[in-house]
Amino acid sequence: MNTMRKLTKINIASIIFAMLLSACGGNGNENISDNFFEEESMMENKHMPSDETRKYKEAESRLADVEVLMRSYNINKSENRFRSLLRLYEELQYEYNDSGMDDEGRRECMILQAKTDSTRAAMETLLKEEFAAMRFPCFSESDQLIQSVQRWPVYLQKGMKLLYTMSTNGNVTMKIFNADAHNTLKTYVGKKKMSDSLEIQNSAIYLIEITPKGSAYIDLNVEKKLSDFDQMEQTEYIRIDTVDCSANDFMAVKVQGIDMKNLFEEPKKITLRSVGKSFFSGTSRAVVTLTVPKGCTDILYSLRISTNEGDINSDGKFNKHAKETYRKIKFLGLPVWESAKTVNTTSLLRELLYNNAPVREEDAYCNVYVFTNQAEAKKFQDGHSPDGLKYNIDLSLMGTQSCNGRIPTKGLSKVYLGFDNERFRYSNYLWLEAISITPKNEYYRVKYSVQQ
Repeated sequence: MNTMRKLTKINIASIIFAMLLSACGGNGNENISDNFFEEESMMENKHMPSDETRKYKEAESRLADVEVLMRSYNINKSENRFRSLLRLYEELQYEYNDSGMDDEGRRECMILQAKTDSTRAAMETLLKEEFAAMRFPCFSESDQLIQSVQRWPVYLQKGMKLLYTMSTNGNVTMKIFNADAHNTLKTYVGKKKMSDSLEIQNSAIYLIEITPKGSAYIDLNVEKKLSDFDQMEQTEYIRIDTVDCSANDFMAVKVQGIDMKNLFEEPKKITLRSVGKSFFSGTSRAVVTLTVPKGCTDILYSLRISTNEGDINSDGKFNKHAKETYRKIKFLGLPVWESAKTVNTTSLLRELLYNNAPVREEDAYCNVYVFTNQAEAKKFQDGHSPDGLKYNIDLSLMGTQSCNGRIPTKGLSKVYLGFDNERFRYSNYLWLEAISITPKNEYYRVKYSVQQ
């Protein structure tokens, strides 16, 4: 009876070994009976201690799992099933302690250990052969329209192999860079279809870049081959940041930005007496001259109107806050500056104004007139009715509370702001800040870093 059981176990180990070799490409029989692992009767405790009995049963169970998973993998050799097979291989170990066993128990454990070891050896052969042929996806684009340079980052470790195919209906240049070392590794010009690979010599972030002439549709598929099982479990995320740089930096991009400068060292503080009080002293009108710097295309101003002459914390910070907003806007997207022809045009400058509106008081308001002619501004200051004066009606504001605005300055050397308090009883106090906007070239680059 014992001899038959021993032979049965040896045959089972041989069948497992043959099945695994068959999965590696051998000629073994793949149609193994569903009863490959038959449930054996419980061993009597007199053959081995209870702890060893438990270990024995767990090892038998793992061998049964090998059979099921191997059948599943042979049907569909997916990456997930391969990963499961690899984990099972790592768990498939069996060693026993023969202390407290009789001869029968030792024979049972010896046979199971031999069976486990032979199965592991066959699985190792299978896993290595399958792993060598496996391709792991990095990213893929299908029928994508590109009209400007496009880049795709991927982190690769030393010993890996990058594989890529690209096809297009247009005229494109494709390059592969080591983004960390700032060097170009491959260049393909004018290829309609191409398929190539790259052996990775250094662990780094790599970039696949495609630049079209005009516009083009592309299909792009990028995969990698790994050099070690451990690389399957490593997951890296690439962080992308936009940073300022100089014109000669790696992959520097030139864009038109803006330079902002204060026209006043500190806010112009203006008192507009009420109409009633101006009969006795002071005036209900004021004119402020804005000198347009060379190259300036626009002036942005911030006007705070109050019935209280006390300063507040935000006074004098219009330029600082506008620069902070500009930096946020340009690094959320690109710092695209647009010289608008009318004050209502949506642009970067309009965003700067929208995000930096002054504090408003419901009971504080006045009229604001924009003059481009000195003589007309002088007439306003001398008390002439605005109805007979030439001023920019599009930029002027009637009965406005605290506000900010934009004045296009093309062809102008000076701009005059006229303020008028038409209220009979209440005086107004004004804080005027103004900054010049001058276009300038700026450079930025995309910075890539690995986040594990």
